[in-house]
Amino acid sequence: MNENPNSGQNWGPVPQQSGPRPTGPHPTGPQPTGPQPTGPQPPMGGPYPGYGQPGPGQQFPAGPTNQYAAPGGQASPSFLGTLPLPVKLALGSAVLGLIAFFMGFLAWVTVGSGIERDLDQWAESEGPNVGIPAFLTMVFTPGWFLLGLGAAGVFSFGFVAVKLRRFLPHVAALAVVCWLGLLACAVALPGFLSLGAGAIVALILGVFQTALIGGAAVLDGMNDER
Repeated sequence: MNENPNSGQNWGPVPQQSGPRPTGPHPTGPQPTGPQPTGPQPPMGGPYPGYGQPGPGQQFPAGPTNQYAAPGGQASPSFLGTLPLPVKLALGSAVLGLIAFFMGFLAWVTVGSGIERDLDQWAESEGPNVGIPAFLTMVFTPGWFLLGLGAAGVFSFGFVAVKLRRFLPHVAALAVVCWLGLLACAVALPGFLSLGAGAIVALILGVFQTALIGGAAVLDGMNDER
């Protein structure tokens, strides 16, 4: 009977093999040499404990944190903001022209109770031969000039369209002629008559209307030259 040659031998630690070890990627760079922290570590990709929280004696301002508006949230310019300056001036004159038109429904002249006495005094001041100036015949026809200022105001609204802006000088000429007619009616008014509220307001508005429409025509002409 053969005996096991390994029987009776004491088993000790298995000697380490000196063969080649398995290769693989090793971390590069300096390795930490100090003591490693112990305890629970923050999860990968998650917030650190206490991050974003105010410390003792500190307070974060309240309110939305997004201070930058999206590009699509910007307000688009208004319709009037896109119009050129001559058109804006023409629109301003259009409003004044319509107001001046409605002044035709108010009193142009006022007649006092002593009209006969005032008429006699005016005739005596004129001498034996009373001269009638040409503009005196227009005193009682200012309605046509107010109508012209109103028409110029209505036409001025059409200058929003590009194709109608070539008529800007014509409308400006109409407004100037009508205001000069109103001024002639007011200056040629005889002494026994007084200007009414409608005449005074229409004359003042006509000044600004002609100034705006005239400036619009000039600026539009300068832009065409460029």
